[in-house]
Amino acid sequence: MKKHSDPRSFFFALLCSLSMVAVLTIASPVANAQDDDPTPASESPAEPAEQPEPKPAAQPVLVAPRYSVRVLETPEPTWAMLGDIDDDSVTTALEFSHLGAGIESLQLPNDYVDTDKNEHITLQRRLSVNGVGAVPFNAMGIRINGEFVGLQGQDVWHQLSPGVFEAFIDDVDDHAVVRIERRFTLSVLNIYGFELTQTIENLGDAGLTASLISTGAVDMPKSKTTYAGDRRRIRYGYLLSPDMQKGDLTVVVDSDLKNRSSILGKKIVNNWGNKVYASSAPVWPTEKTAENGRRLSWIALSDRYFVVLVHPVFDPLQVTTPEEKLMGGVRSIDRLVLNPGASAQDAAFVLRLNGQVVTVEPGKSYSHTLGVYAGPRTKPVFNEDPMLVSLSVPSMVVYNLGGFCAPCTFQWLTGILISVLRLFHSISGDWAISIIMLVLLVRTCLHPITRWSQIRMQRFGVQMQSMAPKQKALREKYKDDPKRQQAEMSKLWREEGLSPTGMLGCLPMFLQSPVFIALYATLFFAVELRHQPAFYGIFQSISGGSWHFLYDLSMPDNAIPLPASMRFSFPLWGTVSSINILPLLLGVVFFAHQKYLTPPTQATITPEQASQQKMMKIMMVVLFPLMMYTAPSGLALYFITNSAVAIFENKWIRAHMNKHGMLDIDNIRASKKDKGPGFMQRMGEAAEAQKQLKEQGPRPPNPNSRNNRPR
Repeated sequence: MKKHSDPRSFFFALLCSLSMVAVLTIASPVANAQDDDPTPASESPAEPAEQPEPKPAAQPVLVAPRYSVRVLETPEPTWAMLGDIDDDSVTTALEFSHLGAGIESLQLPNDYVDTDKNEHITLQRRLSVNGVGAVPFNAMGIRINGEFVGLQGQDVWHQLSPGVFEAFIDDVDDHAVVRIERRFTLSVLNIYGFELTQTIENLGDAGLTASLISTGAVDMPKSKTTYAGDRRRIRYGYLLSPDMQKGDLTVVVDSDLKNRSSILGKKIVNNWGNKVYASSAPVWPTEKTAENGRRLSWIALSDRYFVVLVHPVFDPLQVTTPEEKLMGGVRSIDRLVLNPGASAQDAAFVLRLNGQVVTVEPGKSYSHTLGVYAGPRTKPVFNEDPMLVSLSVPSMVVYNLGGFCAPCTFQWLTGILISVLRLFHSISGDWAISIIMLVLLVRTCLHPITRWSQIRMQRFGVQMQSMAPKQKALREKYKDDPKRQQAEMSKLWREEGLSPTGMLGCLPMFLQSPVFIALYATLFFAVELRHQPAFYGIFQSISGGSWHFLYDLSMPDNAIPLPASMRFSFPLWGTVSSINILPLLLGVVFFAHQKYLTPPTQATITPEQASQQKMMKIMMVVLFPLMMYTAPSGLALYFITNSAVAIFENKWIRAHMNKHGMLDIDNIRASKKDKGPGFMQRMGEAAEAQKQLKEQGPRPPNPNSRNNRPR
C-alpha cells in the first residue's frame, strides 16, 4: 500500500478532523476502511419521503489537522530479518515490510511445500489482489485525541535493530508528540511464531488519548488441491460471561468448526447491481457473542495442517484470574475483503485489530503485547508451550470433516486412534505400516460384531430363499385378497420360525460406521503423515529418488507423473498431475469383495430391487474409486487394507459357518425350534391371541410356544 500523493489527501484529512471519521490517506480500499463503526455495504438509504424543500446547508468550516506522521528524510534500505530461512533448526523466519512495519512474509525454515524441499511453507505474506494490498500485522494508523493519523507510508518507520521499529507523530509546530514502537521477538523456547509489543509514548506536555489500529493475520493460502473441499476455518477461544465464568481459569474452545465462509458472510447487491461481499464486517464481538456475554481470549485462522493464532501473553504459572487470559489491548476485530466480487474460494481478507482507547500522561508510555503462533496444527507441538496449554489451544485440534458426518465423528475416538497410530509408528518407524497395523487392530476389535452380523444376515438370507416358493404360492392364491394374503404371510413366517428382526443383522455394520469415519478423518488431518514416504521410502531408494510413487502419504500416490501440457483440473479432484495406481487397485479390491462375498440374491426380490442392487455394486466398484482418485495416498492405503482384510475375514466367517452347518436350512429350523419363538414372534403371538380372544374367543395353544414346551 503506497502513500497517497494526490492533493485530495489534505482535503480528506481536514474533513476527517471535522467529522471525527478515520479515513486513511492511501489508495488501498483495505486501508480506507478505518471507521470505528463501518456501515455494511448492504445498508442502502431508504427511499426518502416527500418533504418540504430543505434550506441550504451551511458550509462546514475546515480545520487543519493537529497531528501528522513524521516522514524520513532518506528512505531506509531493506530491513534485516528475524530468524534464518536457511537454518532448519529454527522454527520461524520473519521478513519485514516498510508498509506499517508489518510482515512481508512469515516462513517456516523446517517445513516445505513438498518433499523436494525447494520452497518453504509461507503462512503469512503480503497480499496483493487487483492492485489492492494488505500487509499482515502492520500498523495501519493511530487515533490521537480522536484524530486519525495513517502509519502505512513507505518512509515512516525507522528500524532500530532487527525486528524493532519506531515512528513519530508531530503537531502543527513540528514538535514530536507521540513515539510509537513496534518490537517483534522470536520465542526463546523456539516455539513457532513470535511476540509483538507495541508501545505508545507521550512526548508532549499534555495528556492524550490514543488507540492503535493494526492488521492481524491475512487469509490462509488456498490449498493446491480441492479434495474434500476447502478446509480453511476460523476458530476462537473465549471466556464465558463473568457471572458464568466466575473464578474458573478454563478457556472454552468453540466447537462450531466454522469455515472461512462464515467470515465472508453472504454476498449483497451493491449500487451497480453486482453481488459482492461487504467490504468490512465485524468478526468479534458479533451480535451472537455479545448476547451470550462471551469474551475473546484468542482467534485463529487454520487450514488442514497449519494455523495462525493470535493470543494474549502472560506467565501461566502466575495467572490467578481468568481475565488475565483475555486478549487485552484489542477492542474489536473486523475483517476487510480485498476483492469483494470474487468467489468464496478466491476472496481474500485481512483481520483488522482495533485497539482499546487508552490515556497516556506526559512522559509516560503504554505498551501491549500479543503473541502469534504460526505453525503446525498438532497437539504435540502445542503441548510444548505452557502458555498455549493454559489457553486450551490443544483442544482446537479436531479430526473432523464437518458437514453431515460431524455428529458421528467422536473426538474421543479420533484421539484414541491418533495416539495408537503414533504408538505403532514408534514401533515400526514407518507411517504406511502404522496405518496397516491400525486397520488390523480396529478390525480385530470389531470382529465379534462383524461375525455376529454376518451370521445373522447369511442365515436370514438362507431362510428367505427356502421360504420363497411358499410365499409365491400364497401371493398367487390370495392375489385378490391383500388382507388375507398379509395374514397368511405372517402365519408362514411364524411357522418357519422367521422373524423380521433377522433383517437387523446389518445394523451392527452401521454401528461400526463412526469408527471408520473417525479413522478416515484422523488420517486426513494427521500432520504426521505430511511429507512422509511409504514403506521406508523403498520406491525412492530403488529409483535413486527419481520416482515419487508414494513419496508423500498426504498426497496422491503420483505413480506416473503427467507432463505439464497434459495436466488438467476437475471440480471433484482439483488439479490432476499424475496417473495414480492406488485408486485403481481400490476398485479391483471392491470388485473382488462384491463378486465373492456378496450374499446370495434372494429369489423373492423384484426386478427393480435387483436393478438397485446392481447399481449399488457399480457405485462401490467404480464411483468410489473415482472419488478417491486424488485423495491422499494414506487414505487410499487405509481403504485398500480395510477391504482386503474384510475379504479374508468374511471368507473365514463363511468357512466357519459351512463347517458347522450353520447355513443348512434344517439346522437353522431345528435351532429355531429348540430356542423357541423369539421376542418379536412372542409379541406377535400375544397380539394375535388378544385379537382372537376379542373376536372369536380363545384359540388352541401353540405347541411350539415356550410356555407349552416340556420341562
